Amino acid sequence: MAAIRGEPVDRVPLAFWLHDFAAEHSAAALAESTLARFRRLDWDFLKPQSRATCFAEMWGTRIEPSTSRTEIYTVREFAVPDAGGLGRLQPADASQGALAEQLEAYLAVRAAVGPDVPILATIFSPLMATRLMVPGARDAVLQYMRDDPAGLERGLAAIGETLRQHARRCIDAGIDGIFFAESYATKPLMTEVETRRFQRQFDLPILEAIQDAPMNIVHVCGDNTRFDDFLDYPVSIFSWATTPGNPRLSEVRDRTGRAVLGGLPGRPLIELTPAALTECVRQALRETGGRHHLLGPGCSLHPGTPNELLAVVGDAVRSGNHV
Repeated sequence: MAAIRGEPVDRVPLAFWLHDFAAEHSAAALAESTLARFRRLDWDFLKPQSRATCFAEMWGTRIEPSTSRTEIYTVREFAVPDAGGLGRLQPADASQGALAEQLEAYLAVRAAVGPDVPILATIFSPLMATRLMVPGARDAVLQYMRDDPAGLERGLAAIGETLRQHARRCIDAGIDGIFFAESYATKPLMTEVETRRFQRQFDLPILEAIQDAPMNIVHVCGDNTRFDDFLDYPVSIFSWATTPGNPRLSEVRDRTGRAVLGGLPGRPLIELTPAALTECVRQALRETGGRHHLLGPGCSLHPGTPNELLAVVGDAVRSGNHV
């Protein structure tokens, strides 16, 4: 909490997140997979890596679970047969189904780690949640956005109400905040007007409903993002990949006066040597001076990333070898 407030800290907080596809299909297995890494790597906060389809499953998307930690599930049925079906969606009951299962997993993690380790619930933005509801994924949704914008707005309103309920249920149950992710708002994909109409309009009610939570994060995914459109979101932490077209950690921190989460690569991290990874830590902490900074990846890691490589970061941070 001191790091979020920008106060002096003995060291920056650290956490990673990555899928375990074989463990994501039950609350108990997801909780145990999360706890196994926590016990091995002693992270400072936890973001259990929920399966991406859990949001779409609330409206009928069905998958065949994977039995491999590194191989993704298979979608067997989509919530709607074509993008036009998005406009006919109705709010779902967040206390049931896949979202209830996610909260069950979070609470199992809480019971195991106690009250002093912050836990984050992953929640997709309403627009991002649509990509696993329809054949054609993101491209189909973007086409529908241009063909029937009012129809897409109706669908996003239904999704948004459901996710607002889910977010509030998580916070009321004692989860410390949400990791609110979006993946559409890049300059090649959406205009500024579209970002405000289809992203912001439906994001803000969710975040405003849980402003009392101490650790809400917005994650802006991708390269060349429309990051400026998110700088006034009511969150305490910003997360993104410092890749081409995106701002630096210190730039967002200085512009907003709020904390930043990042400094390390996401999926490409698996390709780094221990020495190169330690240098990434050094560069990130030199840039921020360790103030208003939580150290983590710019996005989810490759699911095959070995614990031994992740331990390099923790060892560097805790030993002072990052200086």
